[in-house]
Amino acid sequence: MFDNSSIMVLLNAGNEIQLLEVDKPTQMAICSSFAEAAVPLLSGKQIITFNGSYKPNEDEVLSICNFHLPEIITDAIRNPLGLQTFSYDKNAEADIRAVFVGERTETDNTEIFTVAFQRFRKEQYLSTKKFNLFFEKNTFKRETRWGIGITDTIDCVFVQNELRFSSYYYARQIFDLSEHYRSATDAEVQSFSELELLSIADKEQFQSMADTWIRRKIAVINDSSVLKNNNASKIKKLAKNCGLEIAIENEKIVIPIDKKKLKDFLGFLDEEVYKGVFTKDTYITNSKRKMQ
Repeated sequence: MFDNSSIMVLLNAGNEIQLLEVDKPTQMAICSSFAEAAVPLLSGKQIITFNGSYKPNEDEVLSICNFHLPEIITDAIRNPLGLQTFSYDKNAEADIRAVFVGERTETDNTEIFTVAFQRFRKEQYLSTKKFNLFFEKNTFKRETRWGIGITDTIDCVFVQNELRFSSYYYARQIFDLSEHYRSATDAEVQSFSELELLSIADKEQFQSMADTWIRRKIAVINDSSVLKNNNASKIKKLAKNCGLEIAIENEKIVIPIDKKKLKDFLGFLDEEVYKGVFTKDTYITNSKRKMQ
């Protein structure tokens, strides 16, 4: 896998792709390293469909089927020599998002792409402003040339029409994955704050507190219809059974102003607050999936 692949970089600016010119031994070493790092994501682990609510264990990998790989990437793999070569420009700061290698095969007139991606971090720039020291003949010498570092790990791999990864946080630094999970829009947040079942003293403050986590919870809660199918008294009773106190006024649930308490409440509505069967302690989980 990736035996004769070119090394390419995906830039943030304009989603541009450029070719990373390296000598043959370096090309072979990087491709071999990426191929080896891709194996755990491609085989030997349980595949879990990504839904934005589950963090995989060591023996699991997240998967998005029917993932559309951007055409600029497939075009680059088809014709890497047609790309502009990545180079250092002292007047323009480099802005690499990811390093990747990929290969294309064809079966029954159908193209199959396999691509391994490594997110690029700021510390991988070997800046001339830093003291990059290299050991030679019992002495450390400063390297004054600008360069980049590439690690021996990958963060996601695309195969056929599927994207696999172990960390959503890392994968989203390479691809926009927002369409693959629900996140409440401004209009949905406002509508949520105006629900008859909820009592929110300061709706503008509530809407300003709606970070990414809260928006995702609002979307899930809306989709589950939990606030439509249950009244305030029932929700209060169920919350108390889990060790969570909820205030009710005029048959409405009083939404806490404190952000931590708000997140505890939203987590409860998304069934992420529960009481231990044996210890009877109250727990909060940030990862769940339905038992098959």
